Amino acid sequence: MAASGGRISNITDHMMVIGITLAAVYWLLDSFMAIFLQTDNFLEKLTGVELDNIWMRIIVLCLFAIFGSHAQYTLNQRRRMAEKIVRDAATRERFQRLLSPDLAEMVVSGELTVEKGGENRIATVMFVDIRGFTHLSENTEASSILQMLNEYYERMVDIVFRYQGTVDKFIGDAMMVIWGAPVAHPDDPQRAIRAALEMNKALEKYNAERRQKGLAPIAIGIGINTGSLVAGYIGSSRTMSYSVIGDTVNTAARLCDAAMPGEIIISDQTLKAVGEGEFKAKAKEPIKAKGKDQPIKAWQVIGEADGGQTA
Repeated sequence: MAASGGRISNITDHMMVIGITLAAVYWLLDSFMAIFLQTDNFLEKLTGVELDNIWMRIIVLCLFAIFGSHAQYTLNQRRRMAEKIVRDAATRERFQRLLSPDLAEMVVSGELTVEKGGENRIATVMFVDIRGFTHLSENTEASSILQMLNEYYERMVDIVFRYQGTVDKFIGDAMMVIWGAPVAHPDDPQRAIRAALEMNKALEKYNAERRQKGLAPIAIGIGINTGSLVAGYIGSSRTMSYSVIGDTVNTAARLCDAAMPGEIIISDQTLKAVGEGEFKAKAKEPIKAKGKDQPIKAWQVIGEADGGQTA
């Protein structure tokens, strides 16, 4: 199939030459036909020096040249369009796994640029983790666990995309989400917290459905942190993915680890980025996290403040 495509490409790239060649062949055949039909003045018939013959042959040559150039242009345009459709489809598929559909379309159309290579960003990172998942998986069939995760993630990812966050990765029963990379909004910390609140509400509805089926409910803990990090493509030359690294990410993961079932914990940096009056939050005891010299100052988000907006 590839060899066939290569042959077609070679033909379309040389349509101008093919047109001129056909015109030359016509010229020679016309000359030889003239020789056979009228043998007098052999040289004149072969070269076509008679005014009527030479003008006709020039016209035919121009027509073949015009045909060849137009055919080459048209076929090359179609080939480039087909290649662009294939590239756009691959780009769309890759970014729809990370971004909301509207943002993925902006990347495909060129309205939004995702830089390759690392860049420093200020972003908000969220970790969401199912509590008691190990115990749950030990007492449930693997197929049921997989179905539960798919149903759960379907709801969670829909919320993330609604608030235009980026799904970085799934780690078993945990999910990492970013606001601020590769797409930044001035209210990224607010978007992250509102998404977390909506996740808890969506989980209540999902658990109600599970109870009706006689299944055990599930609970999640959420940790959110805002700060400086490095964003870019990570991986090998064969497979790469967009991700973020840095202490901001590690802190968000530690906050998630410390969250109780149904609890949303944010760092002091996130609370400062949000500002006062946006959400109801109460201070927690500083969290002693692995790898941290100083305890992390954290807050538990209770809900929207009076007059707060929702998506």
